[in-house]
Amino acid sequence: MSFKDRPFSERIKGMGDQAEKRFEEKSPWPFYRYGLNRPDFKLNQASQMVRHTPDYLTEQYLIEVQGLGASRVLHMKPNKLRSLHEWHKQMPVLLFVYDATQNRDTYLTLKTLTGLCEISQTKKFPEGNEYYAIDVDLAWTYGKEGISINLNHP
Repeated sequence: MSFKDRPFSERIKGMGDQAEKRFEEKSPWPFYRYGLNRPDFKLNQASQMVRHTPDYLTEQYLIEVQGLGASRVLHMKPNKLRSLHEWHKQMPVLLFVYDATQNRDTYLTLKTLTGLCEISQTKKFPEGNEYYAIDVDLAWTYGKEGISINLNHP
């Protein structure tokens, strides 16, 4: 059974750990853990923006980390994308993507991510949550290994 087809209660157990470790190993900036990391309580009462607080804070950026694997699809939920746009009003948001199958990583600007979502199919997880299904190879066409920013400047 592929990762996306597993029940959410199973997916959440290790969701993001490998990608976040990769970000921490390769970040070109000093960083501080910022977002929520599977708290011991439900977040039903929290706003979408709070639920989708970016994972890391740097001097110049908020960094959201996301991994993908054998499906070759980057899954981006519409409500998460909307929340990242709200965060972007406070500080520029970047998406760090780790492709575990190909052992490669990249950064995408929020503008690039939004454009990719606009041209991608909308699908649903088994529990019914919608997501934009972004083909990983399409994401990697934006600059050298998908990097769509100059890492030396905000």
